[in-house]
Amino acid sequence: MKISKNIITAALLTAGVTGLYGCRNTSGTVVKTDHLTGTSSIIEENGRLAHQVDVVNIAYDEVNGLKRAHITMQSNRNRRLRVDYRICWFDINGMEIDPQTKTYRNQILEGRDTVTVTGVANSPAAVSSKLRIRETSQAE
Repeated sequence: MKISKNIITAALLTAGVTGLYGCRNTSGTVVKTDHLTGTSSIIEENGRLAHQVDVVNIAYDEVNGLKRAHITMQSNRNRRLRVDYRICWFDINGMEIDPQTKTYRNQILEGRDTVTVTGVANSPAAVSSKLRIRETSQAE
């Protein structure tokens, strides 16, 4: 009886830990930029990533009739940090423009390093952009 009680307890504990692991937050930081109104917002959906990477500057301009966004990120860690990022572009109706061509790219931030990522819209109809940053380990 005692052995079966220990087996049941171990099984329940294992199931609970497995269930909690499946519920971890895989989102990251989102930077939204509206090129029509000139507003930007930073949404940090992952507390762990928010303590590791800061968005320190958001700038945008236009090149050859296409919008361009420059987002500067800074590492708060003393060692190398790997993140994935993706910049998506949206039209005036909020529809993503050509989502199949925008895959996540890997970025390495050395300890306390600052890096600027740049994205150029693939259509003149683009009026806003969204940068998504996530931990590389969550993407694997």
